[in-house]
Amino acid sequence: MNEDELNNIKTIIDNTNNQKIIQTLNEFQNKLEIMNTQDGNLIFVKKCLKIIYNDVLPKIQELSNIEQSRGIQIKLAFELQKIKQITNILPYMYKKPKNTIFNDDEYMNIPNIEIIILDQPDKIIQQLTNFYKKIYLGHAYANSGKQYQSIVMSYLVKNLKILYYISNQEATNLIATQILTNPTLEHVLKLWRVIDESKIIKAGFKMQLEQIKFKKIIYIPRLFNQITLDSLHNFNTNPTDIPKNKLYQIAFRSIRQKLNEHDIRVRVMCNRQIFKQRIYNQDIAQIVKNLTKSEFQMQKTQHIQQIQYPMTFFGQCCVSSRNEIGLNDITNIIIHIHGGGFIAMSSFSHQSYTRKWVNQLYNTIIFSIDYRLAPEFPFPIALDDCWQYYMWIVHFGATYFKISPKNIILIGDSAGGNLALGITIRAIETYQRIPDKIILQYPAVNLNICDIVPSNLKSINDKMIPMGLLMLCRLCYLKNQSDLPNDYYVSPIQTPQNIIQQFPKDFVIFVGSDDVLLDDCIEFVHYCKNNGLKNIKLKIVENLPHGFQNIGMRSNGVMAADCANTQIIEQIRQFII
Repeated sequence: MNEDELNNIKTIIDNTNNQKIIQTLNEFQNKLEIMNTQDGNLIFVKKCLKIIYNDVLPKIQELSNIEQSRGIQIKLAFELQKIKQITNILPYMYKKPKNTIFNDDEYMNIPNIEIIILDQPDKIIQQLTNFYKKIYLGHAYANSGKQYQSIVMSYLVKNLKILYYISNQEATNLIATQILTNPTLEHVLKLWRVIDESKIIKAGFKMQLEQIKFKKIIYIPRLFNQITLDSLHNFNTNPTDIPKNKLYQIAFRSIRQKLNEHDIRVRVMCNRQIFKQRIYNQDIAQIVKNLTKSEFQMQKTQHIQQIQYPMTFFGQCCVSSRNEIGLNDITNIIIHIHGGGFIAMSSFSHQSYTRKWVNQLYNTIIFSIDYRLAPEFPFPIALDDCWQYYMWIVHFGATYFKISPKNIILIGDSAGGNLALGITIRAIETYQRIPDKIILQYPAVNLNICDIVPSNLKSINDKMIPMGLLMLCRLCYLKNQSDLPNDYYVSPIQTPQNIIQQFPKDFVIFVGSDDVLLDDCIEFVHYCKNNGLKNIKLKIVENLPHGFQNIGMRSNGVMAADCANTQIIEQIRQFII
């Protein structure tokens, strides 16, 4: 760093008696001086540290000159924690290769990148400021009543406290700031899973959702070769190794009921009824034959029993003669994978935008999965859930639904974008059906904490996913497995060239200009373009943060985020046939 910046740190240290400030800044300064003596990427480091010199250090200097009340101590601890976090990752910044795109001032000037301006910046900032107040209120609510073991007492305290926090924004801000200084996993799960686990909040959320004509939950069986740590790169290309008779028995079933604990829960949405009234055993038999590459004959007794006891789709077995021809008329299949840092959210919580898709897209069905979440289910369990889900839709979807999957559009946001890329890679490596189009929203393409990009440092000030939460999500998903972050199933930015070249040509990524993952997305697009995927597009929506799709609600939402969702719907329209 230059002399003026180092002197600025020294000035703050010299003008305070606060030992926490002195210790934290001394450690930061010493690490900087050591790094400056090494042959590191100084240009890149300077870009990354702008946020420290322009934002964090001035705040520390200001707070150090104010009488140390409890509120000031909380705010100061928050700013000092940012310095500690940056101090810890400084060595990784210096090790960034000198040929990184971020050392080139023209890295944004490629035809693959488009900037979308939705409104005046100050208007969007004001909308977001109002929304962030609700986020802080959520932190305060989730933190209340935790000292009581009694569920009833905890519930009463929570609801009394929330009335206080609603009327006192300063107290709300302070408690949220204190929590975010060192967030715990327990707190994060309470907050991020509240929409799925709190009946009251769930009911309130439901009231804001658009009405759609058809919505059902189905449960699909696991029929395909699993993705495990052992089979991640050691696999055969057979879609399934289940013996053909057993595969038929597992596959030929009702999907309206959860028949065992391993079934995968999937939300199905459409603007009309699309269930087939009957499914046919010869259809299942033909699919089994195709999957196992062997002849398959149903046992005569089994066949006769199904004719004697015909049941509709809603029962446990079905008829064996076909009379539903020409009903497979939905040709656009959206396979959606939700985000949530691998640790939270669901297909339910993402209906704020998926229901809009249903009502505004013609000739389209939307499938949305509830994959298992970390930390209870770490990598690659969510990836395997999504693979089983994708493969079932590809092979069995047309048997159960009035669809003809000529056009499969794979869509995922944040962690869901990571998983969408994972199953695309798997499809390519095992010679399975590849999605026809891909749309990703702010995908997590790089989970390697040692590989820093400038926008990652925005997380120290981010209200949605501050750096502490980002670290927790990675830790929960990867469980300290040090070799995983460089694996391309975890960090798709490491995907080999021969696989990149087989990605769908219609491939679009949306991300906000204030997203902590912005530069990861930019780097990914450059990487894909340079490795043969010439048509990949990145659409950057000005002034919006990570997760903007989920904050464009009809009431209490951010208007600019709703406008961004309209842009995504328009992109899907361009992709449907």
